[in-house]
Amino acid sequence: MRILFRLFQFVRPYWWMTASDIILILALSSFRLGPAWFAKLIIDQAVPQRSVHLLTLFLIGLVVSSALTNGLTALETYIEQYVGQRVIADLRSALYKHLQSQSMSFYDKNQTGQLMSRVTNDVSQVQFFVTQGVARFINIIVTVAINLTILLFIDVKLTLLTLLVGPAIYLLQRQQAKVFPLFRLVQRKMADLNIIIQENVAGIKLIQAYGREPFEAKRFDVVNHDIRTMRMETQRNFAIVNPGQEFATMISSVIILTFGAYQVINGHLSIGSLVAFQTYTLLIWQPLRWQAQVYQMAQQALAAGERIFEILDTPYDVAEKPDAIVLPPLRGDIKFENVSFAYGHDRPLVRNVSFEAKAGQTIALVGPSGSGKTTLTNLIPRFYDVTSGRVLVDGYDVRDVTLESLRSQIGMVLQESFLFNMTIRENVCYGRSDATEEEMIAATKAACAHDFIMEFPDGYETIIGERGTRLSGGQRQRLSIARAILVNPRILILDEATSSVDTRTDYLIQQALDNLMQNRTTLVIAHRLSTVQRADQILLIQEGQIVGRGTHQELLATNPIYQQLYEIQFQLQREGSVKNARPMAEVSR
Repeated sequence: MRILFRLFQFVRPYWWMTASDIILILALSSFRLGPAWFAKLIIDQAVPQRSVHLLTLFLIGLVVSSALTNGLTALETYIEQYVGQRVIADLRSALYKHLQSQSMSFYDKNQTGQLMSRVTNDVSQVQFFVTQGVARFINIIVTVAINLTILLFIDVKLTLLTLLVGPAIYLLQRQQAKVFPLFRLVQRKMADLNIIIQENVAGIKLIQAYGREPFEAKRFDVVNHDIRTMRMETQRNFAIVNPGQEFATMISSVIILTFGAYQVINGHLSIGSLVAFQTYTLLIWQPLRWQAQVYQMAQQALAAGERIFEILDTPYDVAEKPDAIVLPPLRGDIKFENVSFAYGHDRPLVRNVSFEAKAGQTIALVGPSGSGKTTLTNLIPRFYDVTSGRVLVDGYDVRDVTLESLRSQIGMVLQESFLFNMTIRENVCYGRSDATEEEMIAATKAACAHDFIMEFPDGYETIIGERGTRLSGGQRQRLSIARAILVNPRILILDEATSSVDTRTDYLIQQALDNLMQNRTTLVIAHRLSTVQRADQILLIQEGQIVGRGTHQELLATNPIYQQLYEIQFQLQREGSVKNARPMAEVSR
């Protein structure tokens, strides 16, 4: 009930529409009584009296009541959907915004397919209950109460006899309820299926390259088979229950016709009353049979709601303080003070790191993969929060400022370039939608991207496909660099920003980056020594600690680990294999 109560909190903004819907349901329950009652009057009064006047009057009443019933049904359905669709849109929006505001550690712990399932499948299950289940539940109560009252008014004994089939219908409903826990399992399995589909679509090239299609198909079939089995079990149950309810309804009709006819023969009941009684009885059994569907919808909504609120109740581990200040325009000073970081209770990835970068300086981070270089840079824009210590920009602790004012002044070019399935123009201007045409072209020229863009028939209006699949790795990298150049940030973070380009483009981009880096604070993560030789300071990172710092020449003269890295790089260059140089991430300590 707690989950349903929380779901109904999303209905509160539309309370007046919900109230209107309930009033319409009450009115409809009354108007639905009209046709059967007018039919009774025609049979009992107009026909025996051979009165055309009464017949016409009752027929008009029958038509008007039917028309009002259908008209109000259409209006009630529209209002029901109006409220339901807006509630679901609000719920989906709240879920999406909550996901957007989570830190990187949240996404490290949750699979993409699972999260997609919460936003799509689970919200859809709630939608069915909100848009149909609630109205049906109210309809059941009102319809049964009104029609039962009318039946008792017509004939008490016949009503009691008719209700003898009630326990049978109740037992069938109980039998149907036994399968509802399966819906929770189906929801979980659907999330697992989403994960497999998402991974297969994203990794299709790797799957085909290694010929793993049969393995992935079997993996998919196992989960798909589980879903089919559970759903077939529910359908087998429904296949028994639904005909059983039909039979029980038919038995009630037999009871009505048998004892009702007996009452008519003895003069205790009119033929019109018998016809009306039969109609009102059917009006009772129909909503009672909805009870199983409503219960099913409620159970599915509960299962989905639990999963939705599990996400919505996940606290932000990177959250703005209530009194967070707006960061003024930065000079670009960065300072790490005894910074440590760990995922939850895991072993720290970064331990007691301290260094300082003055505005306009370039700091290079080098070291093996997994040493903590990227983790360090992720602490500056608060993708993660430090476990201990402080990260300062211009003397401000990054935890004391608003995220928007901090991140808007930081530009990032990552090793894996992420582009959206939009036009080249939209991707380049993603960080600055207000950029002029001249500014955009200047940025793409600085990133050596303008020429290849103009080779496309649609130029800057070219749709590049999901994750930029229509572009080469080097082209994607250059668009990412152009995007960062256009933002014109005070702090730059470059994670092997030229790793996916050829030698000539690498040189041209490096020149552009040199120009961009002037008077800006830059942190460069690189696996090639040539990228960092001109840095103001190089930090050698191993196992989350700084094990060496200085200029290229200073480290070359004093640090054995750095010497080894340089010697391997130099040897490869001497052999003419610089393009295939082993990255520093692969060099053992």
